[in-house]
Amino acid sequence: MIHFIQQVFKEVLENPLFNELLIEKYFSKQYIQRVDHTQLNYEEFVLHIKKLKEKVAEQEIEIFSHAENGNIIFTNHIAKSTLKDGSKVSHKVLAEFTIQNHKIIRCDELTLLIEGDETAKNLGSER
Repeated sequence: MIHFIQQVFKEVLENPLFNELLIEKYFSKQYIQRVDHTQLNYEEFVLHIKKLKEKVAEQEIEIFSHAENGNIIFTNHIAKSTLKDGSKVSHKVLAEFTIQNHKIIRCDELTLLIEGDETAKNLGSER
């Protein structure tokens, strides 16, 4: 499953272009994401990814550790982003993904801004 998550990170998050077909490829229409104090359904998540592509010029995700249990994978990773204004931000992310029928159906995530301007604190849930 780690290869699946790495592929999602590469094709959906690190890819500088917004591509809704790639989101549909990896995420269930019943997808729910809880990130910090915000909950997003599938449509809101699509808007979130679109907003990210408007703000972020480049993103790199490095997974430090992961654990798998049945259809659940947990990752501890850093998301390093260069925003379109040239500023850089980094977030430490703890995420638990639930996979069903080869798609992510749920993500419970905590993000912590570890580098960059405080205005980028909610980059993980902004829409």
